[in-house]
Amino acid sequence: MFVIIMGAGRVGYLVAKMLESDGHDVTIVERDRERAKELANMINGLVIEGDATDPKTLEEANIKQADAFAALTGKGDANLLACILAKHLNPKVKTSLRISNPQNRRIFKEVTDLKKYFDFVISPEEIAAEYISRNIVTPGFDRVLFPKEGAEMVKFQIDETKEIAGKLVKDLKLPRDSLIVAIYDEKGNLIIPSGDTRLPEKGQIIMFAKNSVLDDLKELVEKKKTEGEN
Repeated sequence: MFVIIMGAGRVGYLVAKMLESDGHDVTIVERDRERAKELANMINGLVIEGDATDPKTLEEANIKQADAFAALTGKGDANLLACILAKHLNPKVKTSLRISNPQNRRIFKEVTDLKKYFDFVISPEEIAAEYISRNIVTPGFDRVLFPKEGAEMVKFQIDETKEIAGKLVKDLKLPRDSLIVAIYDEKGNLIIPSGDTRLPEKGQIIMFAKNSVLDDLKELVEKKKTEGEN
């Protein structure tokens, strides 16, 4: 996938590095001259010094060939305009809009005409706040949040000391509103489980669960075997 990123602050730079590590082609458009020069030695892709709210700059970045465009600066108005221009120049490009004020999200839900310009609206500040608050309330999880659904994807390590190790999935008595979606054995082999799947003695399990049952789930999964139990 070919992705153009507008803005290379902390968010834009990290996104670019993650995309590159996954094998995608990345071009960054950055207004600040010194930052653009610095980035040229930090990423593998092209870095263009310029303003992505200028159609000429987007064309220089090859927007018409891009699969995705992400406006990730801290300036919401500039991000909004850049996404509109990107869609105008390439109607097929998938746009991601960063907003600094999470309250503005409702505007994109209520104004139907805006939706055609923005495929994905994200607020890093809102995500960070949600992530921090969830870790305060229920600490100790390696997690991915689903705030709208009130649920999370969480990962647990299992070993021979845990009571659930070696048991069949159907015998675990999982809390309601929780589900094992993936199992990795000690060698990293992926297993998509059924009720008759036996957990490894050592590995990882990925679970999807509502926030309300996370404490019960953690207690069940991390419970140690009693002395003398095989």
